Amino acid sequence: MGLFSKDKQSHSELNAFLGVGTEYKGKLDFVGTVRIDGLFEGEISTDGDLVLGRKAAVKGIVRVGQLTSCGEITGDVIVRERTVLEKTSVLNGSLSTPVLVVEKGAVVEGSITMSVDSVTTTKPKVVAGDFGGSASKGAHAEPVVDKTGSDDPKA
Repeated sequence: MGLFSKDKQSHSELNAFLGVGTEYKGKLDFVGTVRIDGLFEGEISTDGDLVLGRKAAVKGIVRVGQLTSCGEITGDVIVRERTVLEKTSVLNGSLSTPVLVVEKGAVVEGSITMSVDSVTTTKPKVVAGDFGGSASKGAHAEPVVDKTGSDDPKA
């Protein structure tokens, strides 16, 4: 997984660790990187990184900056930057992420939405016009095309 390596993927040092045999229920807010190897039920919220070990089981809502999972997640997962589901990972629920890496052997049951941040997503403006095709022959000698601000002589 490279959690302790000097890899460019490591954004920060490990700030908290819930080990095997640990059970936690509630809400977890943190900064930096947290690794879970135990059982967690509730809501996880951070701009940082969440790492789930092979024995980890998370049930609830997960909102993180980056996710690397070798464990099991049941619930809704929203990742802002990058999701890595390693070969032992199981996801039952919904996943929303702009970047997804899935190793052979990982199991995903549910929905996946891959899109960029909603702030940068805009609906395109649609402009329609008649460009003088064969269907436009008729009473007009010239096709009717909407003018834009840059080519309107009145502007």
